[in-house]
Amino acid sequence: MSLPDATRSDRVYPLLQNLDLENLAFATVQGVGNTLNIEEMNEDELRRLVLVNLARLTVAGEWNGLLTAASAGAFNAELTPIGASANTRYLIATSPPWGVVDNVSDATLASMDKPFAFPFLSPASGDISEIGVRVSTSHASNVYVAIYSDDSGTPTSRLGYATIDVSSTGNIYQTSITGTITLVKGTQYWYSVNVDQSSTGKLNACNYRYVASIAIGDALSDLISAVKDNAVSSYAVPPATFTNSFGYSSFNRPIVSLKVA
Repeated sequence: MSLPDATRSDRVYPLLQNLDLENLAFATVQGVGNTLNIEEMNEDELRRLVLVNLARLTVAGEWNGLLTAASAGAFNAELTPIGASANTRYLIATSPPWGVVDNVSDATLASMDKPFAFPFLSPASGDISEIGVRVSTSHASNVYVAIYSDDSGTPTSRLGYATIDVSSTGNIYQTSITGTITLVKGTQYWYSVNVDQSSTGKLNACNYRYVASIAIGDALSDLISAVKDNAVSSYAVPPATFTNSFGYSSFNRPIVSLKVA
């Protein structure tokens, strides 16, 4: 039976008539639909395309979308964009879904001889032009802040990093970036922090007891906020690839800001 008040199908049904739903691939549906203009004269064919794809998905037990496959690991949270006001930086340490508006605790650099990595949701698309930290206790040393891509909920490939002098207190911003760090809005990344030598310095941070956990642990009492790369040498630059031999840690989340061009 045809769709109510529908005209004869000149495209969807003739192109798919020799296929069954079990063996109908997403790419075939995509090819049939890609060249259809969205206009009233194609309304019947568009309805047929949706109907066929819904039937295919029911049989296949999946949902890949209609003409474009859905991407894994994407979020729908919308973070407030930088406007024309004095606000020029994204505060990735305190933004949702991983951060909290609490930056009165400290992250001690004495414990950060190896990188600790923390997840964040990219608030914008573009290249990072500046990375900032807030130093609460100064020391003649540098911290490395690196950005890593995400693979199924873990940090993987280093996109780039900044070397930031923490010999003075306050907000410290670094515009010299090693590597080109290109972010995609709505995609999860990780930032890591470690120090280049033994240091008594401290960074302002969000207390691990209040930030969102990364949702794993050995016991209900665990408050895991970060992963640590235990395989690298102490005080080294952030590794090109974060090891898959993670150390899971309850560690305060250092305050970090980004500028995205």
